[in-house]
Amino acid sequence: MFSRYLLGADWRPVEDVPQRDLRALVVIAAPSDLNEYDAPGRLLAPIDVDAELQWAREKLEPFHPVVLVSDGEATLAKITQRLDGRDRFDILLLTCHGAITDDVPLLFLEKADGTTDVVDARRVEETFRDLAHRPSLVFLNSCQSAGVADSRHSADGGALSAIGPRLAAAGVPAVVAMQANVTMQTASNFARALFESFAADPVIDRAVAVARDQVRDRGDWWVPVLYSRIRSGRFFVPPPSFGDDSEDPWEYLDLMLRNGKVTPVLGPGLADGILGSRSEVAQRWARRWQMPLSTHTRDDLAQVTQYMKVRLGNRDQVPIEVQDYIRTYLQERKDEARGDDPFMSVSQDILDNEPPQRAILEVGKTLRHRGNDPYSLVAAIPAEVYITTAWTDLLQDALKDRGKDPTTLCFPWYSKFDWTDEPWGKSTSAEPPSTTHPWVYHLFGRLEEPKTLVLTHDDYFDWLSNWIVKKDLTAFVPPRVKRALTDKSLLFLGYRLDDWDFRVVFQGIKAFGMDYRDGKHIGVQLRPESEAIDRHAAQRYLESYFGRDNHVNIFWANTTTFLNELRQQTGLQ
Repeated sequence: MFSRYLLGADWRPVEDVPQRDLRALVVIAAPSDLNEYDAPGRLLAPIDVDAELQWAREKLEPFHPVVLVSDGEATLAKITQRLDGRDRFDILLLTCHGAITDDVPLLFLEKADGTTDVVDARRVEETFRDLAHRPSLVFLNSCQSAGVADSRHSADGGALSAIGPRLAAAGVPAVVAMQANVTMQTASNFARALFESFAADPVIDRAVAVARDQVRDRGDWWVPVLYSRIRSGRFFVPPPSFGDDSEDPWEYLDLMLRNGKVTPVLGPGLADGILGSRSEVAQRWARRWQMPLSTHTRDDLAQVTQYMKVRLGNRDQVPIEVQDYIRTYLQERKDEARGDDPFMSVSQDILDNEPPQRAILEVGKTLRHRGNDPYSLVAAIPAEVYITTAWTDLLQDALKDRGKDPTTLCFPWYSKFDWTDEPWGKSTSAEPPSTTHPWVYHLFGRLEEPKTLVLTHDDYFDWLSNWIVKKDLTAFVPPRVKRALTDKSLLFLGYRLDDWDFRVVFQGIKAFGMDYRDGKHIGVQLRPESEAIDRHAAQRYLESYFGRDNHVNIFWANTTTFLNELRQQTGLQ
């Protein structure tokens, strides 16, 4: 009756963000000519914009609200522009009149001149499906947004409407909507109590229950309904920390770092600030090539590139397309750069005449000089061997800036490429690694030669097949690399739990057939947007890879937050 778990076509992982970073978009649509319209069976009462705005700013103050209110601001175009912009919003509060006519939901938004724009709400649903970053919570301060339950009507005629079930089905993790007409007083009181509770403890089920209790004496107390696909009800994470372990992982990590007993295993997330995340690349490609993929697979780069391979009928063309895409993306970032954007430092000549990796390294250099490059702190770790699944040489440049002399090596997984050529290096003749002359071992290729990139599902399977065959052959996997993965504490950085890179690397390490009874320490920094399952389930999932006798600690935060905490806890500079 009051809480519904709605099946939808989009099952992308629900994004977790630190509570202190939550942002809200408040939209209040009160068209100037609203009195000329009505809805079936009721008049559209005026919306008290000042009153709605006052309580919204007060109760949503912890979420740093941005307001779009009347005078042509509450248009579908501007709402979409805000939601799809660089400032990501986690909460959307939409207040507007609406109606359902012949099963067609309508929203009374605004045109640019402030007059009424009667929008078929199915357009709003389509808009939300296409958003790169959807709000995690949408509150529809509206009547009939969950349908028409029965013939009961509001006492004050102040009904508001929207399309809750459609937005939930489109992939919004949690939607609060109204399953009949609701008075403005009930809707307002309910919303105030909900956001006050949610700010104190971001569990949406509990907040809805608290809010309903506040309107229990109203005749329409039963109208609000929650649509959610959040298993625990909590989709905003508490302050970043290492799991719930009773021991202090930071103290142990500091000890291992000081004694050179840590092997960093670096994922693609460290370069997100320059290249964008793999999921963003996948979504851009899916739109660019109009791929007929289900919505929840459009942010899976392995799935998208697999489709590309089948469509082109040529595996080697796919990595060339990736390189071309990166070139175009870097140019777009350069064109959009303003102020202190690091892309301002990249010359047009480099973008026009050099391989894209040159521009990537230039941006990385600028970030390091500003103290904003995650690779810079990683390069301070006293490691003899760095394992990476990233495509770039940003780590090598950061190591050189630290006065170190890195050697680049690659696992030769692709049989059609001559891995003996420079600058790939020969593992059998390379100088033994040390903390001043570390090895950087690329598992999934480098952008220097696109053919070596592991991209498609087939590539990952081919990589695993080659790893099983070659992992014990010194010419392919040097003993120092094997020892770095099996005899030292591992520190995974820049991964999502659902990354193909992450899962395949774990399987590769397992393939060594190690005896884990010594209780190896494994630290995993996971980007919170990857949390498709709850934390305890994720902990069990990772322990199943390495065995429960090992210490597997998960740090739930983005890479930058983790590295800043690492600097404070260990003294790395």
